[in-house]
Amino acid sequence: MSPQLTRAAAVTGSLADPATYLDGPPFAEFARRRREAPVSWVAEVPLRRHSARGTVVQRVGGYWAVTGHVAVVAASRRPEVFSSAERGAFLADPTSRADLERSRQLLVGMDPPAHTRLRRVVTAAFTAPVVRGMRAAIAEHARQIVRRATAGQPVDAVAEVAAELPLLVLADLLGIPREDRGLFLRWSNNLVGFDDPAFGGGDVEVFKQTFVEAFGYALTAAKARRRDPGDDLVSRLVTAEVDGRRLTESEYCHLWLLLVVAGNETTRHLISGGLDLLADRPDLADRLARQPDLVPTAVDEMLRWTTPIMQFRRTAVVDTELAGQRIRAGDKVVLYYISANRDESVFDRPETFLLDRSPNPHIAFGVGPHFCLGSHLARVEAAVLFEELAPHLRRLRRTGPAVRLESNFMNGLKQLPVTFAAG
Repeated sequence: MSPQLTRAAAVTGSLADPATYLDGPPFAEFARRRREAPVSWVAEVPLRRHSARGTVVQRVGGYWAVTGHVAVVAASRRPEVFSSAERGAFLADPTSRADLERSRQLLVGMDPPAHTRLRRVVTAAFTAPVVRGMRAAIAEHARQIVRRATAGQPVDAVAEVAAELPLLVLADLLGIPREDRGLFLRWSNNLVGFDDPAFGGGDVEVFKQTFVEAFGYALTAAKARRRDPGDDLVSRLVTAEVDGRRLTESEYCHLWLLLVVAGNETTRHLISGGLDLLADRPDLADRLARQPDLVPTAVDEMLRWTTPIMQFRRTAVVDTELAGQRIRAGDKVVLYYISANRDESVFDRPETFLLDRSPNPHIAFGVGPHFCLGSHLARVEAAVLFEELAPHLRRLRRTGPAVRLESNFMNGLKQLPVTFAAG
């Protein structure tokens, strides 16, 4: 039996519909839900999936949308109640047992202690001291990117600026040829942009083939590193031991792919989201150009403002209560970080972008055991790039409309045509 609808049930559209986000996240709907019931029911819309066997309309039900900051944090810190592994971490329900088991191979689809064990394999590669040691190499990549982007010609700030830096850093981190970074971008677009017609297009065959290609590449890299280990993350993954054993082939491939996708998608959309905002706000661009020391706090505000990963799904494994709402075992629960990051009870003037906002308790990186492994790296990449861009920001102009990703998961842009022309 479906849970009872609350007063905050949607009357038009759906937070679950990828098309809802084509004009940007529905902030007014999120605000209404926060006011009326920070945990409220969403009726899902049917999703069309395509494969060699034809078109299938995926059966859907509904879920509890958690939109308040306090409630999102509370649920995130209780993995024993709100599980990532029970039915996966993604909004769309797994279509089969095999689909669910694949989801559980990803870090985001695990619960402790399995999650804790696997996370330890890569934690050391992303600590603040290690990332600080990478800063000089990141800065050199950023200088070259900015030099090309500010030469006076129109550029797509997504492809030529925002995507380039994290892809180059990932190539260095994993020890793979930089010229292969385009593969990372294509795989990420196919998986994260599964619902977007320009990428995955809801095509199950594209989704499966992307895994086949990415895993094949990962296994080839692993074989090379076993023969000749180096000072890179792939070498760490293939030689690491946790609790006395090496990673299985499946564990390695899924962890590698998560690093590839998460390591470029979120930072790309953080940077492009920041540039999109600055293109609309020359006053902010001018102030950042005059006060580049504000870049670190500006990046945190961009994280709050953009919140690249808008939500993750959990499943209640016992009857419980959250923000006064009774939730039954088996109910789907979706944590909306993008709504929590504009919660009026936590943030002063949440609908205003403040370059110097402090404190800024945003949860764009999540909270609890699934807090983003790459948070230090993402902050440094964005900060270094905007420091390099700062002298040019007064010349930032749009040359066409931004094109948004059709996704209920990632708040992202596919294209952002701009120029840094003189005058």
